[in-house]
Amino acid sequence: MNASPLGKEIMEAHMAKASAMGGMADQMNAMGGAFNQQLSQASQVTPAVSPANTPASIAQTHPPAEGVFDNVLGKFVHEVNDKHTQMGSSLRAMLAGENVPLHQVMTEFQEAGVAFTMMVELRNKLLESYKTMISMGL
Repeated sequence: MNASPLGKEIMEAHMAKASAMGGMADQMNAMGGAFNQQLSQASQVTPAVSPANTPASIAQTHPPAEGVFDNVLGKFVHEVNDKHTQMGSSLRAMLAGENVPLHQVMTEFQEAGVAFTMMVELRNKLLESYKTMISMGL
């Protein structure tokens, strides 16, 4: 069974989003690495107050573990990618004539779209925060 022109357009749009997602994943990973580098530099700054004079709650805090920010971003990007992959396979199966309900494909399509939009907004906020942090200096 040949895919309809609308099906081809949907698949092309899906592939375009998938390639954009790969680019954003690279950007977010780079931002995460830069953020972790800034955190490590900030943790090397010696405080003006000695640890004996600081409140217990501040003295007991620990620096963040290496790569935590990267792991959270990477996990989120992979979840969004998985949603798009699942949607793409369901769409292909439906266009091939397999017994896939239309409402399932539409639901997966909407979930993937919302997840992608949320990832774009998260990237924009992180980039804005990163630019603000860099302009502040240490």
